[in-house]
Amino acid sequence: MITESTVRTLCRLLAAWIHETVLDVAETPDYEALFQTANRHLLSAAVCAALEQTGLMEDCPPETAKRFREAKARSVRKTILMDAERGKILTALEEKGIWYAPLKGPVINTDYPQYGTRQFADNDILFDEERWRDVRKHMRRNGYTAEGFRVGIHDVYYKQPLYNFEMHRKLFSADIRKDILYVYADYYGNVRDRLIKDVDNRFGYHFSDEDFYIYFLAHAYKHYYTDGTGLRTLLDVYLYRRARPEMDTVYIGEELRKLGLTEFETVCRSLGEKLFSPVPCPELAERERDMLNWAESSGVYGTIDHCVQSGLRRIQNDEKPVTARTKMRYLFRWFFPEWDWYRLRAPFVYRHRWAVPFYWVYRLFRGVFVYGRRNLREAGAVIIYHER
Repeated sequence: MITESTVRTLCRLLAAWIHETVLDVAETPDYEALFQTANRHLLSAAVCAALEQTGLMEDCPPETAKRFREAKARSVRKTILMDAERGKILTALEEKGIWYAPLKGPVINTDYPQYGTRQFADNDILFDEERWRDVRKHMRRNGYTAEGFRVGIHDVYYKQPLYNFEMHRKLFSADIRKDILYVYADYYGNVRDRLIKDVDNRFGYHFSDEDFYIYFLAHAYKHYYTDGTGLRTLLDVYLYRRARPEMDTVYIGEELRKLGLTEFETVCRSLGEKLFSPVPCPELAERERDMLNWAESSGVYGTIDHCVQSGLRRIQNDEKPVTARTKMRYLFRWFFPEWDWYRLRAPFVYRHRWAVPFYWVYRLFRGVFVYGRRNLREAGAVIIYHER
């Protein structure tokens, strides 16, 4: 059974790994629960490295130890392959004169104590959205298939056996203008103005350490605010700051205030310091405990229950218990989105209102035959939701 004790043990293991200290957990870990928790948060490779470093892998049951080692080996292999493939894509962008900037994982990976121990699903690359046709042509010629093409803020490309790239035309966009994410979309509207030119190529760019940190927090809050985000985000924040102690905190604070992220960053930072510091974790403040509980129950990519809870709370927008009327509004918006939603998700329909009825039929067909199981779970979660 996964308990708070398991989560704390996982964090102390990672702290011992990061700081190369002796593990300070008195009780023998529940290795199976530890693996299940680590796997749910995409931390099994990092925890495997921690178990090996602390010598606890010798006490781990053979079958569980095997799964830990396989997870680490897969993560290292994927990192090697994705690094090489990303290099090929960036070389192609250079040859075609398309400006670009790698995002998230490729930057944070280097902050982990061992190569390949930060697990991930994809790589993100920001590029000149005016050149999307050239990017699509290159990716298709090199064996990639597109999913969700020209929908949302990025185009998703897959290629066997494990290549997955999100090519970002933008960093943020919001379905409706009153959404907090609209602030981020406006802040990063002219994102290239916030980038710094690389010195060793012609078309590559990158964020300053401070601006990358701000962007990462905005992206993390987007997930936290909607579906939830897990323990790996807290570890990423801790390791990123630890690797860059000289960052301009005054500038960071000013920009975070513009984005409404001051409290989120403060709690993320203080919670990470308590969970992954070299000394045992002191008592958590109430806000920190709330974030830890939300993160632990979210897993790395969030949950449907968290998505529903956040959505209902955004609709009702008060501290009172969620009402039946709020649930009906949620389901109504689910079937019939607000007009701004089409601007991002269905731009053709947004430009041609006559297509709306046909799009409703298409959504109904796709909702039943493609995403039926997921939609049933979400609808059920709305109906049975009650305050805990």
